[in-house]
Amino acid sequence: MATDPNAALENLEHELVTLARRLRGLQRTLSEEAHPDLEPAQYALLNHVEELAPVRMADLVAALEVDKGPVSRACARLEEQGLLKRAADKSDARATLLTLTATGKRKLAAAKKKRSKVVEDLLKDWSPAQVKSFATQVSKFNKVFK
Repeated sequence: MATDPNAALENLEHELVTLARRLRGLQRTLSEEAHPDLEPAQYALLNHVEELAPVRMADLVAALEVDKGPVSRACARLEEQGLLKRAADKSDARATLLTLTATGKRKLAAAKKKRSKVVEDLLKDWSPAQVKSFATQVSKFNKVFK
């Protein structure tokens, strides 16, 4: 019996929208855990800074594929909250490097630990092979979703 490819795509789209909504909720929870005044977008920004650090603002903006203004304002707020710090780039006096503060690293690590626990709990009834297969498929999807 043939399956309707349109129905499969509609179902996939529905499931992706549901997943995106749930991930936004998780990101909101994790951002609040990292700092009570932290917005989800700032939490995502902290994750990127940690991954790329030390990183120039221009490189961070390029990695995020967004305008410089919002990133600059978010970085200033994260700096005010004691989670991010700026330092002069010794190779280019005009540039500034962004890194997490010790507090930023500690709070982000705690939020990541909670995120890992949430994912672990969600997949507790899955076999290792199922988890690996799912990770492979999500990775494949992420690579084409640019």
